[in-house]
Amino acid sequence: MKNSILKQGKRSPNRKSRWSTFNAWLHLWLGLSSGIIVFVVSITGALFVFCDPIIDALAYDSLYVNEIKDTRLTPEELISAFKKENPDRIPSYYIMYRDPTRSVKMGSYTKERNLQFTWMDPYTGKTLTNGSAYNFFYIVAHIHSGEMPFGKAGGLIVEIAVWIFLIELLTGIILWWPKKWNKTTKKQSFSIKTNASFKRLNYDLHNVPGFYSLLPALMITVTGLIVVNKPLNNITHKILDRTSKPFTKIRKLSPEYNPTKTFSPLTPVVTALFEKNASVEQVKLSVPKKDSITTLFAVAAKDIGLKGIENGKTYLINRYTGKEVEIPMQLMNGLAIDNMNMNLHIGFWVGWLGKTLTFIVGIVCSCLPVTGFLIWYGRRNKKKSIA
Repeated sequence: MKNSILKQGKRSPNRKSRWSTFNAWLHLWLGLSSGIIVFVVSITGALFVFCDPIIDALAYDSLYVNEIKDTRLTPEELISAFKKENPDRIPSYYIMYRDPTRSVKMGSYTKERNLQFTWMDPYTGKTLTNGSAYNFFYIVAHIHSGEMPFGKAGGLIVEIAVWIFLIELLTGIILWWPKKWNKTTKKQSFSIKTNASFKRLNYDLHNVPGFYSLLPALMITVTGLIVVNKPLNNITHKILDRTSKPFTKIRKLSPEYNPTKTFSPLTPVVTALFEKNASVEQVKLSVPKKDSITTLFAVAAKDIGLKGIENGKTYLINRYTGKEVEIPMQLMNGLAIDNMNMNLHIGFWVGWLGKTLTFIVGIVCSCLPVTGFLIWYGRRNKKKSIA
């Protein structure tokens, strides 16, 4: 009886040791197999975080007008002025501001998908400046998603790598967790020994920042997977009792095209959107490609970025009446979930604090494959030299 108890007692440490070995093996080889992709995805994600302030900063003084007049041009007049000056470009949307000193921000593209922002004087329609940073961040975003240069195949590769990175974060925290908690292990686990050898410094740079960034890294990883993975996106909406793919379904609410009808003027539409809420500082309106498109999307928010919306709401406007198309609550809630998920993913929350934290985490995540590879390479060479 005693011998059987002793044998049972010996099994537990062996099982624990096997699990630890397997966890370390899994963390190592998954990291090596996906390291380059995780590095590219993380570094491009970090670059994208500050895209909006960078785009505006590059416009310099063109963000504001020198002279304020009594009336602004109508949206139709601004679009007409833009097309006259840029016959080779197709306007996609524009952003107008409550601040009377702000210029209008017009987004456009060419047939070759070259994107550009144009800042226009809202009182004269004059072009103040053009900016190509929009196109740069468009490329960054598509490299981040894997769609550039490999299309759908690249997107799938990136998605697989992100799933692997999620496992890496979980196996990493298990490896980081000290076997015993004492003064020495706490110091080793929570601080970087800056005066140590390169190998020790690299080891600490892998473990310590990795631990501190774990929770936000998990949030960024999971929200990214919700964006790209259709089953996960559908599950998220079902759990929250919302409708997935809301944009696709909202478009179906558009009235039928009637060539005998004329479109309502847009100035009252913009005015009504600014009056929705005192916190609304920006209004964004889409520019339909053709007259057969009978609705346009509008956003009224405190801040509108390339991807994020702060304290805002999306509307569908009937072009014939200038009135809002009633959107079912399930679809509106679905939009709210998608917007919230995207805001969490790109740091478009809590202002500069959210952006800064997301940027730092993106840099840390891009460094993890590098420091992890150096740890493996150093141990591999050490074994060879001993042999």
